Order: sequence, then structure tokens, then C-alpha cells
Amino acid sequence: MTDSLMGEIAGPGSGPPLTGPGVTPPTLSGAGRRFLSDIFVELGFVTQEQAEKAVEAARHPGQTPEKVLLESKLITEDKLSRALAERYGLDHIDLTEYPVDTSAAALLRKTAAKRYMAAPVGFAEDGALVLAVSDPADSLGLSDIAVMTKLPVRPAVAARSQIAKLVDTLQFMVEPTQGTSESVSTVIIPPDGDAHDDLPAAAVAVEDSAPAGGGADERELSRLREELAMALVERDEAKAKLERHGEQTASRHERELEEALSTLKLDHERELAAAEATAEEALRAERASAQQALSSLRAKQDEALAAERGKFEEALDAERAKRVDEVEAERTRTAEAIDAERERHAKELEALRARLTEELEAARADASQSSEKSDKVEKLRRKLAEARDQLELTADADRRAEAARAAHAALRDESERQAQLHALTERELRAELDQVRGELERLRAGVESRSEPAQTTGE
Repeated sequence: MTDSLMGEIAGPGSGPPLTGPGVTPPTLSGAGRRFLSDIFVELGFVTQEQAEKAVEAARHPGQTPEKVLLESKLITEDKLSRALAERYGLDHIDLTEYPVDTSAAALLRKTAAKRYMAAPVGFAEDGALVLAVSDPADSLGLSDIAVMTKLPVRPAVAARSQIAKLVDTLQFMVEPTQGTSESVSTVIIPPDGDAHDDLPAAAVAVEDSAPAGGGADERELSRLREELAMALVERDEAKAKLERHGEQTASRHERELEEALSTLKLDHERELAAAEATAEEALRAERASAQQALSSLRAKQDEALAAERGKFEEALDAERAKRVDEVEAERTRTAEAIDAERERHAKELEALRARLTEELEAARADASQSSEKSDKVEKLRRKLAEARDQLELTADADRRAEAARAAHAALRDESERQAQLHALTERELRAELDQVRGELERLRAGVESRSEPAQTTGE
């Protein structure tokens, strides 16, 4: 921006960017439309709760949120200067790192530097005077310095304590002494939107080149200096009044924002209540539908389980009866076969024994009558050997009968094994039935747990 008379102030983003150690360009977009407390939060210097407490405490006269945060030591002057730089879209300078060009201080008097708490620290690439300021909102002070130095001013924000320390160390322009020839060019610009009848509408410029000892000229110069001092005092009062007006406007704007926020909160609460009612109705309908579906599913599952159980029990009973009948029939057949074989062998053995006995008796009778019948005895011996062979056959038949008995026992064992297998199958089916019932219970518990939050919300 350009002063209406002589001074030029570089606006945010104008001219070549400042470079060097300690220079931090602004990073937040749209920060000029936000409160300084919000910028503190966005930069991470304080929490949202701390910022709100500071805004609440700043409602007392003469307080601002940044003053409250500084007094409570939640922020430092350096953090405040960084937030101000973001707020006005200016560069931030850390004077402990920035290489200060001490020759720039020769363009400004120390009294002006202390009055506006500003220090020339160098020159930009376009020739503008880089001015470290603590209050970038002091456009009047920037305009005065631009007029005094007759150079475009490039403001950058620095901590107030760093500027005060630097002002005490720099070599500024020599202050004018009484009785010396000097040239003064000072501009006093009334603040925008706050007209004062006591201040002149245009700038007051004083060119004084009176020699030492001029009586009338000296009195006129003294009068002009007094008027200038009074004008400066009035300017400071107007500036303070403008700041108070700005604080009152900000307070009024905050109240309006709070009222709008309260209205918005009430609307939001009403909408939330309506949405909760709608959600509760939907949840109740969904819970009723889920319970109905669960009841139907449970009934169908019970019917299916009952039908499956009936079919399985019928099949198991039929299979068991079939196995029992088969075992009994096989047992009967085996017993009958064994008894028949045993009876037949017994009869054959008795007949053979009787025949051999008769033949033996006859042979004994014949042997006692004549020894010539040895051939007949030999025949009887052969027959006796044959009888023995027959007895061996009978023993073999007994062994076969015993084998049949063992086969019957094995068949009986197989039948028992089949019965155990069916019992195991029955247990597995019952376990599967219990698992299905457990799944139904979990589904039921899930539906009930979904219905419980809705009841809690309704309450």
C-alpha cells in the first residue's frame, strides 16, 4: 500500500521475498479473517480449551486474549509475534538469528524507533527498508517511518523484547539539538473512520532552517514544535480510541457470534433429537423384524431338527432291529448246524464203537479157538486202524464245529461293533444338533444386544 503523501508500505506478498537466517514466511491461508486466539490454536501454541478460557477472561476492560495468555505464560513474545505475522500475512524475523544491517538504523532517529517499537534491520532486494515491528497493525507508525526515511518500508514482525534490545544497541540518526539548523519532515495522518476536529485534514509539514539566535523565528519554531507535540499527543489519543473502538467492535462481534452459535446449537440439538427419534423408530422396527425373523427361523430349525431326529431314530431303530434279527438268525443257524454235526458224529462214533466191539469180541473168540485165524486178526487190526482214522475224522469235525462257534462269536462281536458305531453316529448327530442350538442362541443374543442400545437411547 502507498501513503497518500510520501511514504510507501509494502503489502503482504509484494516485492521479492525476504531471505536469510531467522526469516519465516507466513504459512496459514486465510488467517486475516480469523481471530488471533484461533491462530494460536492452529499453530499449536495453546489448546482449544486454553484459548477459550483466555477469550472468556479477556471480556474484562483493558484485557485481550493475547495479554491473558502472555500473563499466564502459556505463550511467549516470540510465539505472539509469529501469530501476528500469520494474522497479517507478513514475514517473521527472529532477531537472534537474522543478520542485522546496522547501517539501516542511520535512516531513523532513536526516539521514533522507541515510539513505534520498530527497528530498521536491513534492505530488501528491491531497495525497501526492512523494518522489524512488534505491532503490524500500527499503519500510522509505518507511514510515519516511511515519510521519515523517504524509503518504501517492508514490515516484518519480531518479538517486542528483541526489538527493544536491538534498539538499545543500534546507532541511529543523530537527534537534533537546540539552536542547530535542521530539516524536519513529519506526517500526521488521522486514523481511518475516526475523524477529529482538532487534527488537520492534511499532513502538517514543518520545514525549519532558522539560524541560531533568531528571536522571532525562534519563538515561531518553539510554537510550531509545541503544536507538533500536541498533534502527536492527540494522534496517540486517537490511536488509543481507535484501538478501544476496535476492541468494542470485536466484543460486539463476539457476542453476535455467540448468539449465532447458540442459535445454531439449539437448531443442531433439535435436529439431533429428531434424528435420534427417527433412528430409534427405525431401530425398533428393525428389532421387531429381526425378532420375528429369529422366531420364524427358530421354529423352522426346531421343526427341521425334530424331523431329522425322528428320521434318524427310525433309521437307527430299523438298523438295530435288522442287525439283531440277523445276529439271532445266524446264531440259530450256527447252533443248529453245530448240534446236527455233533449228533451225526456221535451216532457215527457209537455205531463204529459198537461194530468194532462186536468185531473185537468175535476176533477174540476166533483167536481163542484157533491161532490159525491170524489173518482175520490182522484184518481186524486194519479195521481198528480205520476206526482210529474215523475217530480222527470225528475229532476234525469237532474242530470244525469249534471253528464255526468261533466264527459265530466273531459275528456277534461284529454286531456289537456295528451297534457301537451306530451309537457313536447318534452322539455325533446329537452334538451337531446342540451346535445348531448354540448358533440359534448366539443369534438370539445378537438380536437382543442390538436392541439394548436402542432402549438405552430411548431412555
